[in-house]
Amino acid sequence: MSRVVLETSRLSLREMTSGDLDFLAALLADPDVMRFYPSPLDREGARAWLDKTLARYERDGHAFWLATEKATGEPVGQVGVLLQEVEGERFHEVGYLFARAHWKRGFATEAARACRDWAFDKGAPRVISLIRPENLPSAAVARRNGMTIERQVTFHNLPHDLWSLRAPQ
Repeated sequence: MSRVVLETSRLSLREMTSGDLDFLAALLADPDVMRFYPSPLDREGARAWLDKTLARYERDGHAFWLATEKATGEPVGQVGVLLQEVEGERFHEVGYLFARAHWKRGFATEAARACRDWAFDKGAPRVISLIRPENLPSAAVARRNGMTIERQVTFHNLPHDLWSLRAPQ
């Protein structure tokens, strides 16, 4: 059984397991979900993504978590706090990716706020989100999460806006 890390009013966020591969493969294969990534992933790409997530749990203690809807137990996406290196600096990134069937329900904002607060509770001095400039839905989530654009960076050879928020004093 995987460990539940966070709960919000409607979501449960838990560590992923190898049993989540089917959901993750469907999520990462959806061209709409992956439109701001270089390309959708096949099952092997999803397996590599999951393996990287599991390795991050071992190395960093956290990464993407599986978001499930409390009312149904259905997986709806992944969200979490990832340690990212960007242009030589290490950051706590709040990241989120939700299945198309669950867009426009406020899940991303609800989960991102919980992740932001979790990171601050764990002592992060600030959090970031790396968002492609044309990804207006994710930018709206970052804005609702209290973030503003700090600068543009190159991440994985693509331009990204680095949204950030400092921890409350």
